[in-house]
Order: sequence, then structure tokens, then C-alpha cells
Amino acid sequence: MSDDHLLIEQRDNGVVVATLNRPEVLNALSPRIRTGLREMAAGLRGDQDARVLVITGAGRGFCSGADLSNRDERVAAENEPGLTSTDLRYGFAAELQQLEIPVIAAVNGAAAGAGMAIALACDIRLMSDRARIHPGFLKIGLGPDWAASWTMTRLVGHAKAMELFWTSDPIDAQQAVTIGLANRVIPHDDLMTETLAFADRLASMAPFAVGLTKRAIYAALNNDATQQAQLEELYQSWLRGSLDAGEGARSFVEKRDPQFQRR
Repeated sequence: MSDDHLLIEQRDNGVVVATLNRPEVLNALSPRIRTGLREMAAGLRGDQDARVLVITGAGRGFCSGADLSNRDERVAAENEPGLTSTDLRYGFAAELQQLEIPVIAAVNGAAAGAGMAIALACDIRLMSDRARIHPGFLKIGLGPDWAASWTMTRLVGHAKAMELFWTSDPIDAQQAVTIGLANRVIPHDDLMTETLAFADRLASMAPFAVGLTKRAIYAALNNDATQQAQLEELYQSWLRGSLDAGEGARSFVEKRDPQFQRR
């Protein structure tokens, strides 16, 4: 799927790159972007060829958040038959975490408000050294949305999350890494090259094991140790019988790279 507001590229190795494409407004969220993101996530759930999703922005920004300049179009989209406001605006964050593939945010510039929430809903964040995260909801009299309070709290802890939301100060890339909001800082001109190299590495791993590991890590946010150990044993029992596990063992003995197939 491709739309002028949201460009989707599926590379040969199973890496899917989604680019928010409204650079003239720092990729502010149009209804077409919000709907397109939901449709993309739904499509990827049934796509056996997709192995990694990368989300980034065109031009100078990652995403500046809601497009406050176009209220009429936004209200019309939110009244679309069959979609509740919650479905349209917020469901996407949970859908990213429910995907069985890694989701990487390549944060190339400002990620503000709902744009920050999209980045936080990804599994991993790689940031340009020019990028900033802006939790600026309170500066316009609003609170966090797109599940940002859920993701932020689990990444940095409740006290730090309160500080970040209450002050609404911008967070530069190095600070984001230091407090746990981002995984690494990359020189701006190298961001997509290094992000795609990392995505390629993840795409070469056993997809079934990658997906179950993602499930286990998110489950650990709410399970106790006994529940988590039981879940891990269940997943291991599934993996032990997979063809990919057999291929992994053979490739180790034969001293070659494995060729995993999601089976």
C-alpha cells in the first residue's frame, strides 16, 4: 500500500519502510496518515513476507503531532462510519506492539505530541543526533494520548514520566538514550543507512523466535516471575518443534549462516 501522505516500501529481504510524507508540515498527522497507519498494521499481521517494520519521516521531521490547522478534515475523518474516535486515533499504538515483527522508529527529526507517542509505541528507537522528542501536550492545555502515558511510564518509570510530561521540555537524542527513551544516537546523515543495516540483521533471524520473544517481553511488563517462566516454557515448547530450530542446530554444526523460513 502507498499513499502520498504515507509511503510504504517493502524491500526484498522482508524489511518494510513506512515514511510519513508531509514534510512541509513536519509530517503532522493527517486523517489519511492515521487511517493509513492502522491499515498498514492490519495488513502486516497477515503478511508472511514481512520481517521488520521501520517507521520514519520525510524531510526534517519525524512527526510534529496532530495537525491543529485542519480541524474540519480531522472532525470529518473521526465521524467516518464504522470507526470510533478511539479506533482512529489511538488503536494504532497497541497494534504496533501486537505485531509479530520488530518495529523500529528511525527518528530523523522532531517527534512531538502524537508523533512522540508513535515513536514510543515502536519496539526500538534509533535517533538522529539532530532529533528531539517533545512531550509538549501540557503546553497547549492537553494531556498525553496515543497511549503515550503507558509507553513513557514503562520506559522511564512513573516519577520520570511525570516530570517529562509536566515540564514538557524537549529531550535531545543523547538525553533520550540516557533515560531509556531511545536505544542509540546515530549521526544524522547515517541514520537510515544504519537503521536499515540493523533491520537487515533482525530480518535474518528466525522470525518465529523473534515474534515470540517480543510477545514474552511485553508480557513481562505485567506478569510475575512464575507466570513469566511458565510463558517462556510454553513458547520454548513451540519453538523446539519448529523447522527453524532444526535449521539453527544444523547450521551451527555445519558452521554456516542459517536460512530461516518462519516455520
